[in-house]
Amino acid sequence: MNNGKKYKSTDYEMMKCIWMASGIVEYKLCDNQFDCENCQFDKMIRNLSSDKETQLPNKINVTDNILDKLKSIRYDDKIVYLKNNLMVKEICPDTFYLGLNPIFSSFLDTVSSMSVNDSGKNIFTGQKVIEIFGTWGSISLTAPMNFLFYDKLGDTADSSLKSQWFAIIGVFKHEISNCNLYEEEWNRMHQKAVSLIEDIRSLEPIVVNTMLDGGTQIKFLHQLIGKKRYIDILNSLIV
Repeated sequence: MNNGKKYKSTDYEMMKCIWMASGIVEYKLCDNQFDCENCQFDKMIRNLSSDKETQLPNKINVTDNILDKLKSIRYDDKIVYLKNNLMVKEICPDTFYLGLNPIFSSFLDTVSSMSVNDSGKNIFTGQKVIEIFGTWGSISLTAPMNFLFYDKLGDTADSSLKSQWFAIIGVFKHEISNCNLYEEEWNRMHQKAVSLIEDIRSLEPIVVNTMLDGGTQIKFLHQLIGKKRYIDILNSLIV
């Protein structure tokens, strides 16, 4: 180079837009003297021009939402957690609520409906209990034990995840004891779920959709990682 002042890498670093410095966009140098409050690019990224409440639709928001759910879950000793992502809670002797393990539920998004087995029917180990449908496809959970289906709870065609319980069943406690998850097993499952989301958070490329690119905003996990991988993750949580 000539005798002029050499360009320093620190000068380049200081010119980076805050969105580039944070890794949200690949390339953007500040041309507004870091006056973010009056920067049209900053407003576009935050989507403030149309809705001040809308946050940047990127992978951090998607995965953080699931992480927040997972980290708020605690083992409840009043609930019996079962294999196949099911759980029960006693109502009276040999009668229980049947529901979804909240670890599994934390991953479910855009659920449109659930198909629950018929009331008054004997269900045997390995038989399908519930099928969950969403824009990503569907997934089925099977019975880890023998039981009698007494009744469904709520309207499964309307809003399937308003309650963690979807049925009332009759089952003997010795059947439950053969397939329940002990607290240590539940904790391992919980940690596995947290690790899955943290891996996605760290390894997936950041996706940003601005108002100019015409893309679909990423609001759900299956949009971020693809439907096939999303269903693979749901299946991997089935113990």
